[in-house]
Amino acid sequence: MFWPALLSIGLFLTREHAASAPAANLTTRDTSVPRGAIINHCIVPGVVALTFDDGPFIYTEHVLDLLDEYDAKATFFINGENWSRAINDFSTPWPGILRRMDAAGHQIGSHTWGHADLSVADHDTRENQIVQLEKALFHVIGKAPTYLRPPYASCTWECLDHTARLGYHVVNFDVDPKDYMHNDPDDIGVAMENFTRLLDENRWGLDSFLVLSHDSLRNTADSLVPYMLMEIKQRGYRAVTVGECLGDPAENWYWHT
Repeated sequence: MFWPALLSIGLFLTREHAASAPAANLTTRDTSVPRGAIINHCIVPGVVALTFDDGPFIYTEHVLDLLDEYDAKATFFINGENWSRAINDFSTPWPGILRRMDAAGHQIGSHTWGHADLSVADHDTRENQIVQLEKALFHVIGKAPTYLRPPYASCTWECLDHTARLGYHVVNFDVDPKDYMHNDPDDIGVAMENFTRLLDENRWGLDSFLVLSHDSLRNTADSLVPYMLMEIKQRGYRAVTVGECLGDPAENWYWHT
């Protein structure tokens, strides 16, 4: 327990300095990925970045099994305490799932501690929602993310300025199958159709996609994920992390003390 405590203390001291420090000093390496703006699109051609919000949950292990089966990578934007027990509570499955994600080369990003709307939250609440999750992740995997997806895809200019000062890249999406609206067994087909249609339409004329989905939803895990992975493979794309789809080396995806 001593080493995680030191990591948390180190992160706290860094955060005390963060308010006056330039954003470029907050990560271990320079990166071309912007801060202070919402990122909606990948820049690397020929890839699809699958992202999963609101986990880890009881369906996440199945999603990880499917990703292994397809030799695919993904990004998980996690909450700290969204399902009644904290992710650093070792009496739960969550720490083991997070360590499996990390060991498999998936990217772990922040979705805040308690799924707070960062546009509505005041400055102190917003910062606590972000930093509390960081501390928990340091305790579990020894590092904390530099990528954040704002809950409800909501981050005002004030929010963007604040997250930039904390060293974060804010990521939303350009493909939303709306699995959260169509997650009954007899309705998940709508989310599948949405995924295919949005890839076909390709409104932005890009050769890569950034996809929103939820590993907290059973029919997403059981039906939508294998469907998306099959579509990605058949279309000749690679399923990658957000960091890779933005051309950002893996060493930039996390805070390290």
